[in-house]
Amino acid sequence: MMRYCCFFIFFLLNVSRFYGQQDENIATSNVDSVFFKLKKELSTALENNNDSLAVIKYIEFADFYKNNGAVNEAILNYQKALSYPSPKADTLVVYLNLQLGAINFSVKQFSAAKTYYFEALHISESINYIKGNALAESALGSCFEKQQNYEKALLHQNKSLKLFEKLEDYNGLALVNENIGSIYEDKLDFKLAYQYFKKALTYVVLTEDLDRQINILNNLGDSKRKVGDFSEALVYTLKAKDLALETNNSHQLESSYKDLSKHYNLINDFEKAYRSLQISDSIRDQILKSQNIQQVNSLQALYDAKNKQAKIELLTKEKEVAKVEELLLLLVIIILIVVAVIVFIYHKKKKENELISQRYKQQILEADLEKKKIQEENLQREIALKTTSLSQYSLHLAHKNKILTQVANTLSNLKGRKQMDVQSKLTAIVTEINSGLSEKQEWEQFMGYFQQIHPSFFDRLKEYTIEELSPSELRLCMLLKLNLSSKEVASILRITPDSIRVARYRLRKKLKIDSGEKLTRFLHQL
Repeated sequence: MMRYCCFFIFFLLNVSRFYGQQDENIATSNVDSVFFKLKKELSTALENNNDSLAVIKYIEFADFYKNNGAVNEAILNYQKALSYPSPKADTLVVYLNLQLGAINFSVKQFSAAKTYYFEALHISESINYIKGNALAESALGSCFEKQQNYEKALLHQNKSLKLFEKLEDYNGLALVNENIGSIYEDKLDFKLAYQYFKKALTYVVLTEDLDRQINILNNLGDSKRKVGDFSEALVYTLKAKDLALETNNSHQLESSYKDLSKHYNLINDFEKAYRSLQISDSIRDQILKSQNIQQVNSLQALYDAKNKQAKIELLTKEKEVAKVEELLLLLVIIILIVVAVIVFIYHKKKKENELISQRYKQQILEADLEKKKIQEENLQREIALKTTSLSQYSLHLAHKNKILTQVANTLSNLKGRKQMDVQSKLTAIVTEINSGLSEKQEWEQFMGYFQQIHPSFFDRLKEYTIEELSPSELRLCMLLKLNLSSKEVASILRITPDSIRVARYRLRKKLKIDSGEKLTRFLHQL
């Protein structure tokens, strides 16, 4: 049943990815038109000295940049709107400060975010803007929570809660109750956290915010799971998962499967825990890939739009220059030669600038190639260093085993002496040394070094394995991969060279190797 569920999830992911790519293409094609529309409207407002309209257009430009992932451009346009002298204490300024605070909060600049939120709070209180006051208090509470100052976080969230109750704003009430539940969850008071999450759920079902509803259901399941109520926790988490599937919300779906993995792990159902975690990881990878593609496409579209705008402005200026030149040619025939000289110089400078620009671009490309070459050389040196370290470690292990074997043999020979107490002590020493020789700690450390250098070796080896390899056969594969001789391998494994030949023969039978192909060459090619 779990396999069919996994297949269904992956099917939904592929379908959503296909339509998501179509939407990304459409959105990217719309970036140019939106950019030029906003640019034209802003230029008109500036030319007409219409400050109020210019402020609105700067805000629209900032929102446009924020939605397309250009955070710096968004901050710049919000600050330009905030710098205008006309709006000093109104709801628009509150909105600007809240947006600037939100951007700084998203990049974890909590001190800067609090500065903007306090400014929004001060202006909201001065103009009796209750909604802005409530939003600012809630945002400040979130900042203090991130800084682990839970007392101040609860103080601001409770103030926000009273304001939203006064407004009868269900979205705000759901938001603040969820935030307070999150604070108590950070304080490990899971029962109180559950009560606030429950209140948040009662309010959010009265709204159309399905994403918040899914998030609250996940929080309810998490709080129940942390107090050991696994059955009720599973009910909430499954509700969140089903609602996320219905709304095609990949973020919440990934969170739901992650919570399901935690739940199954706590009840020792490790197979379901592993499968749920696999689904969660695949969804997260798809989300990150989609976000990266979308952001790159948006930024590229913004760059192309700006480039087109610059070309349009350049063409406009060139047309203006051409008109002036034509007018001068028509009106002043006498200075025709002078104008021709000016035009000649202009084109010459233009070509020189183009050559300089091409030279700079060539230098940039050469610098990039040189940088990549240096990075590749550094990687090659690092791999060589790790390989050398692993080989040295193998030789050290062989040398140690050789010495310990010699000591064990010497002490075994001493057991033939007649002193009874000496014989018993020597027997204990031989037993301890043999026990030390069989310890697995060094092999585990060796395997750790090996996997750092050849991370995909064992996965590739499994693809060519007919039946499961034993630990000793895996060790033999690793040592042969390091190009060690049979004598060196026998010394490390503490067996005879004849035993090595037998082990190699048995290993070949378990691997899909052609009869004429050498075992060592096969392992090197993996």
